[in-house]
Amino acid sequence: MNFISIDAVSEKANISLFSNDECIFEYNDCKNSSFIPKAINLCLSKTDCKLDHLDFIAVTIGPGSYTGIRVAISISQGIAYSLSIPLVPINTMNYIFSQIKKESSDDVVGFPAYGENLFYFKVKEGPNSKGDIKNILDFRDKKVFGVQLEKYKDIINYQQVDFCSKSIGLYAFKNYKELNTLDLNIISPIYLDNFISKK
Repeated sequence: MNFISIDAVSEKANISLFSNDECIFEYNDCKNSSFIPKAINLCLSKTDCKLDHLDFIAVTIGPGSYTGIRVAISISQGIAYSLSIPLVPINTMNYIFSQIKKESSDDVVGFPAYGENLFYFKVKEGPNSKGDIKNILDFRDKKVFGVQLEKYKDIINYQQVDFCSKSIGLYAFKNYKELNTLDLNIISPIYLDNFISKK
Protein backbone atom coordinates (compact mmCIF):
# COMPACT_ATOMS: atom_id res chain seq x y z
CA MET A 1 0.00 0.00 0.00
CA ASN A 2 1.15 3.52 -0.80
CA PHE A 3 0.14 6.28 1.57
CA ILE A 4 0.98 9.73 2.85
CA SER A 5 1.25 10.54 6.53
CA ILE A 6 0.70 14.14 7.65
CA ASP A 7 1.72 15.44 11.06
CA ALA A 8 0.16 18.86 11.59
CA VAL A 9 0.36 18.73 15.38
CA SER A 10 4.08 19.52 15.58
CA GLU A 11 5.40 23.08 15.46
CA LYS A 12 6.26 22.57 11.78
CA ALA A 13 3.93 20.34 9.79
CA ASN A 14 5.73 17.43 8.14
CA ILE A 15 4.84 14.84 5.52
CA SER A 16 6.08 11.30 4.82
CA LEU A 17 5.40 9.07 1.82
CA PHE A 18 5.27 5.33 2.46
CA SER A 19 5.30 2.14 0.48
CA ASN A 20 3.83 -0.34 2.97
CA ASP A 21 5.79 0.09 6.20
CA GLU A 22 8.80 1.71 4.50
CA CYS A 23 9.13 5.48 4.49
CA ILE A 24 10.45 6.39 1.04
CA PHE A 25 10.49 10.18 1.40
CA GLU A 26 10.11 12.73 4.19
CA TYR A 27 9.58 16.48 4.10
CA ASN A 28 10.14 18.13 7.47
CA ASP A 29 10.27 21.84 6.74
CA CYS A 30 6.74 23.15 6.20
CA LYS A 31 6.97 26.78 7.23
CA ASN A 32 3.30 26.67 8.15
CA SER A 33 0.24 24.54 7.44
CA SER A 34 -0.52 26.36 4.17
CA PHE A 35 2.62 24.68 2.76
CA ILE A 36 1.15 21.17 3.18
CA PRO A 37 -0.16 20.84 -0.44
CA LYS A 38 3.24 21.86 -1.85
CA ALA A 39 4.97 19.42 0.49
CA ILE A 40 2.69 16.57 -0.66
CA ASN A 41 3.48 17.39 -4.29
CA LEU A 42 7.19 17.50 -3.46
CA CYS A 43 7.05 14.07 -1.80
CA LEU A 44 5.34 12.62 -4.86
CA SER A 45 7.63 14.34 -7.38
CA LYS A 46 10.78 13.03 -5.64
CA THR A 47 9.56 9.45 -6.04
CA ASP A 48 7.84 7.42 -8.74
CA CYS A 49 4.54 7.66 -6.87
CA LYS A 50 1.59 9.55 -8.34
CA LEU A 51 -1.31 10.98 -6.37
CA ASP A 52 -3.70 8.38 -7.77
CA HIS A 53 -1.35 5.61 -6.57
CA LEU A 54 -2.23 6.42 -2.94
CA ASP A 55 -4.26 3.82 -1.05
CA PHE A 56 -4.96 5.98 2.01
CA ILE A 57 -3.89 9.09 3.90
CA ALA A 58 -2.96 9.15 7.59
CA VAL A 59 -3.46 12.51 9.29
CA THR A 60 -3.14 13.75 12.85
CA ILE A 61 -6.46 15.12 14.11
CA GLY A 62 -5.25 16.53 17.42
CA PRO A 63 -5.08 17.62 20.04
CA GLY A 64 -2.46 20.08 18.85
CA SER A 65 -2.03 23.19 16.72
CA TYR A 66 -5.51 24.63 16.05
CA THR A 67 -4.82 25.92 12.52
CA GLY A 68 -2.49 23.10 11.50
CA ILE A 69 -5.00 20.41 12.39
CA ARG A 70 -7.89 22.09 10.55
CA VAL A 71 -5.83 22.66 7.39
CA ALA A 72 -4.37 19.13 7.35
CA ILE A 73 -7.76 17.49 7.86
CA SER A 74 -9.37 19.59 5.11
CA ILE A 75 -6.59 18.81 2.62
CA SER A 76 -6.65 15.11 3.51
CA GLN A 77 -10.43 14.93 3.18
CA GLY A 78 -10.28 16.67 -0.20
CA ILE A 79 -7.68 14.26 -1.60
CA ALA A 80 -9.35 11.20 -0.08
CA TYR A 81 -12.74 12.23 -1.48
CA SER A 82 -11.36 12.85 -4.97
CA LEU A 83 -9.57 9.47 -5.02
CA SER A 84 -12.26 7.51 -3.11
CA ILE A 85 -9.67 6.30 -0.60
CA PRO A 86 -9.93 6.04 3.18
CA LEU A 87 -8.40 8.29 5.79
CA VAL A 88 -6.65 7.03 8.89
CA PRO A 89 -7.25 9.70 11.54
CA ILE A 90 -4.58 9.67 14.25
CA ASN A 91 -5.57 10.91 17.70
CA THR A 92 -2.45 12.47 19.25
CA MET A 93 -3.32 11.20 22.72
CA ASN A 94 -3.83 7.60 21.59
CA TYR A 95 -0.54 7.67 19.70
CA ILE A 96 1.48 9.14 22.60
CA PHE A 97 -0.02 6.74 25.14
CA SER A 98 0.82 3.83 22.82
CA GLN A 99 4.49 4.88 22.90
CA ILE A 100 5.03 5.11 26.65
CA LYS A 101 5.47 2.64 29.48
CA LYS A 102 3.45 3.15 32.62
CA GLU A 103 6.22 3.20 35.18
CA SER A 104 4.92 5.42 37.96
CA SER A 105 1.54 6.65 39.13
CA ASP A 106 2.94 10.20 39.07
CA ASP A 107 3.95 10.14 35.39
CA VAL A 108 2.13 12.57 33.09
CA VAL A 109 1.75 13.34 29.40
CA GLY A 110 2.22 17.03 28.73
CA PHE A 111 1.74 19.61 26.00
CA PRO A 112 2.93 23.22 26.01
CA ALA A 113 0.22 25.65 27.08
CA TYR A 114 0.17 29.42 27.35
CA GLY A 115 2.93 31.15 29.34
CA GLU A 116 4.85 28.75 31.56
CA ASN A 117 1.96 26.33 31.87
CA LEU A 118 1.51 22.74 30.86
CA PHE A 119 -1.58 20.88 29.65
CA TYR A 120 -1.16 17.54 31.38
CA PHE A 121 -2.82 14.15 31.65
CA LYS A 122 -2.07 11.41 34.16
CA VAL A 123 -0.58 8.36 32.47
CA LYS A 124 -2.36 5.96 34.83
CA GLU A 125 -5.74 7.33 33.70
CA GLY A 126 -5.17 6.66 29.99
CA PRO A 127 -5.63 8.62 26.77
CA ASN A 128 -9.31 9.47 27.23
CA SER A 129 -8.91 11.00 30.65
CA LYS A 130 -9.60 14.62 31.49
CA GLY A 131 -6.54 16.81 31.78
CA ASP A 132 -5.74 20.03 33.52
CA ILE A 133 -3.39 23.01 33.35
CA LYS A 134 -0.64 23.77 35.86
CA ASN A 135 2.52 25.80 36.00
CA ILE A 136 5.57 23.91 34.77
CA LEU A 137 7.25 24.35 38.17
CA ASP A 138 4.61 22.06 39.69
CA PHE A 139 6.25 19.24 37.71
CA ARG A 140 9.81 19.84 38.88
CA ASP A 141 11.82 16.60 38.54
CA LYS A 142 8.68 14.63 37.59
CA LYS A 143 8.65 12.41 34.52
CA VAL A 144 6.72 14.13 31.72
CA PHE A 145 6.16 12.37 28.38
CA GLY A 146 5.35 14.60 25.45
CA VAL A 147 6.45 16.73 22.54
CA GLN A 148 7.81 20.27 22.19
CA LEU A 149 8.85 20.54 25.85
CA GLU A 150 12.61 20.83 25.27
CA LYS A 151 12.77 24.29 26.86
CA TYR A 152 11.73 22.74 30.20
CA LYS A 153 14.29 19.92 30.26
CA ASP A 154 16.15 21.56 33.16
CA ILE A 155 12.97 21.62 35.24
CA ILE A 156 11.22 18.36 34.39
CA ASN A 157 12.40 14.84 33.66
CA TYR A 158 11.42 15.22 30.01
CA GLN A 159 10.74 11.99 28.12
CA GLN A 160 10.39 13.07 24.50
CA VAL A 161 8.02 10.94 22.43
CA ASP A 162 9.04 10.34 18.81
CA PHE A 163 6.33 12.33 17.08
CA CYS A 164 6.64 13.05 13.37
CA SER A 165 4.98 12.05 10.12
CA LYS A 166 7.27 9.01 9.84
CA SER A 167 6.40 7.59 13.28
CA ILE A 168 2.74 8.48 12.75
CA GLY A 169 2.82 6.67 9.40
CA LEU A 170 4.23 3.50 10.95
CA TYR A 171 1.52 3.64 13.63
CA ALA A 172 -1.16 4.18 10.95
CA PHE A 173 0.08 1.22 8.89
CA LYS A 174 0.15 -1.05 11.94
CA ASN A 175 -3.36 0.02 13.03
CA TYR A 176 -4.88 0.48 9.57
CA LYS A 177 -7.68 -2.10 9.92
CA GLU A 178 -8.90 -0.60 13.17
CA LEU A 179 -8.59 3.10 12.25
CA ASN A 180 -9.35 3.53 8.53
CA THR A 181 -12.63 5.08 7.42
CA LEU A 182 -14.28 6.05 4.16
CA ASP A 183 -16.80 8.18 6.07
CA LEU A 184 -14.88 11.43 5.80
CA ASN A 185 -17.63 13.42 7.55
CA ILE A 186 -16.97 11.79 10.92
CA ILE A 187 -13.41 13.17 11.04
CA SER A 188 -13.09 16.44 12.90
CA PRO A 189 -10.35 18.20 14.86
CA ILE A 190 -9.76 17.35 18.50
CA TYR A 191 -8.76 20.34 20.60
CA LEU A 192 -7.12 20.33 24.01
CA ASP A 193 -10.11 22.22 25.41
CA ASN A 194 -12.12 19.01 24.98
CA PHE A 195 -9.82 17.27 27.46
CA ILE A 196 -9.58 19.92 30.17
CA SER A 197 -11.47 19.31 33.39
CA LYS A 198 -14.25 21.82 33.99
CA LYS A 199 -14.15 23.10 37.54
